[in-house]
Amino acid sequence: MIGDNVVIDAVAHPFDNSPENLEVPQDHINPLLWVKDEEFALTKAEKLTDFPAYATAHALFAESNVDMAMLHALPRFSFTRGPFTDLHKVAAMRDRWPHRFKLYGTIDTMDTGEAIRSLEYQVNTLHIDGLKLYPVIRYQDKMHGWKMDDPDFAMPLFEAAYELGIRNIGIHKIIPVGAGLDYFKVGDIEAPLDRWPDMYFHCVHAGYSFLEEFKILMQMYPNLYANLENTAAFAVLRPRVFAEIIGEMMYFGSVNQICFGSGINLLHPHPPLEALARFEMPDDLVRDRGYAPVTAADRALMIGGNIARAHGIDLTQVPGTIAGDEFEVIKRDGLKAPWSGLRESTVPV
Repeated sequence: MIGDNVVIDAVAHPFDNSPENLEVPQDHINPLLWVKDEEFALTKAEKLTDFPAYATAHALFAESNVDMAMLHALPRFSFTRGPFTDLHKVAAMRDRWPHRFKLYGTIDTMDTGEAIRSLEYQVNTLHIDGLKLYPVIRYQDKMHGWKMDDPDFAMPLFEAAYELGIRNIGIHKIIPVGAGLDYFKVGDIEAPLDRWPDMYFHCVHAGYSFLEEFKILMQMYPNLYANLENTAAFAVLRPRVFAEIIGEMMYFGSVNQICFGSGINLLHPHPPLEALARFEMPDDLVRDRGYAPVTAADRALMIGGNIARAHGIDLTQVPGTIAGDEFEVIKRDGLKAPWSGLRESTVPV
């Protein structure tokens, strides 16, 4: 917690960046791995691993003030042999720490019927809480792109998700991965936003680019959420740019639509979280651009309240559910050193 406010990280995905899973050598996905302080940086060897479950949980809950997190499974990418974050790995994490995590499944096929059958399995057997999608995936050894208004693939998939009770869809947009820019633009989100007004669509990396289009969509559709994965790093490294992003989102949309996401293990959650928790709109931007001041209540919504509302989480119950667990005991005397859960040889896997 930060003060009296529960913190929920809207994106956690321990990557399988191991040599066994990489078809193309990666020094991770630069330039996204931005850190201001060297103590929060992973070494190259630490990046190029199947990142451990315990190290992920430890970084979130013992090295940071995060109370809960959304685990995102990721499909196969252009440079991997298998999933970048395996669904069953993160499902096991959720089962190990059910009071700390909720689970987003994923889809790794372009066959609509197969995708819906996979979704049914994930809902009925793995009990996912949401769905994380990529607009470009590797299927049958080829890269395939799709749009969110596709009548033959996307819309039937969303319809099936809705009928199965899924109300939260995370979609990677804004930052291209494995293909050109076109599939990562935001205009195609409008069709499902309009069709399912009581389903939340979380645009991951919101504000990083395409802000002009995205802020208008926020104004038009209150069920569009801005997930600040990677964008939150700007609060540390480019605070003026971050202020302008948040200012535009709040001017055209609402603070109720903005959610903190770290994207661990892309970066350590502590620096961007603490920067957002202290963030204030610069006076000149309030005066000259008409941006609203960012209040303590606003910050509480961004660091936990909004994602909690989307998932029906009762924030008053969270402190009691985590009280006395292993991570609360570990950090009883203060937060632990960055990545210490990864580096200490005595910790569980």
